[in-house]
Amino acid sequence: MDMVSMFFNVISQVLMFSLIPFIWWLVTARRKENFFSWIGLKGVRGSWLAVGGCILFFFVLCVVSQVWWIPHLLPANATVQSSYAGMGWSAFPSAFLFGMIQTGLSEEILFRGFIGKRLIAKFGFAVGNVVQGLLFGALHGVMFFFVTTPLKALVITLITGFSGWLLGWLTEKGSGGSIVPGWMAHGVGNLVLSMVQAFGWL
Repeated sequence: MDMVSMFFNVISQVLMFSLIPFIWWLVTARRKENFFSWIGLKGVRGSWLAVGGCILFFFVLCVVSQVWWIPHLLPANATVQSSYAGMGWSAFPSAFLFGMIQTGLSEEILFRGFIGKRLIAKFGFAVGNVVQGLLFGALHGVMFFFVTTPLKALVITLITGFSGWLLGWLTEKGSGGSIVPGWMAHGVGNLVLSMVQAFGWL
């Protein structure tokens, strides 16, 4: 895929993942708070020690998943990251757009900025964060349901669901409602895993 098409796809996904949150905000909250603050695109308030520790744990989870779990759960070339195999630095622009914007930003807006915040407001942090994590995991599990066994797809759902729960904790408890640290952790994690594939370090 050429970079123009890639850029168009990236922007399209961010807009698509932001549309329902924007409509919801327009109907229910536009007189109370601006849209960006409402979805958590705002300054971080909280303990940088907690934020840093959570981000470090998230990176360790990403590495462990990529090195030990995912190869046993999915066939080769089943992930987007595997498409960068052997490309070296030429993979960086595409991997950056994919990891930081297409998945990192759009998924944090939808799951932590919109779904998580609405569920937590309705049911409290414990229940709301678990549910948004499970929904996040289910999205990823469904994507792989037809390329692996149902049991392995369930394991992927639980692993990514826990990642979603962790990012929800980082947003609400560690960052004062800001999705920015979670976006950085999510996006950079995806970017690093793509570049690891690009240089054949696994």
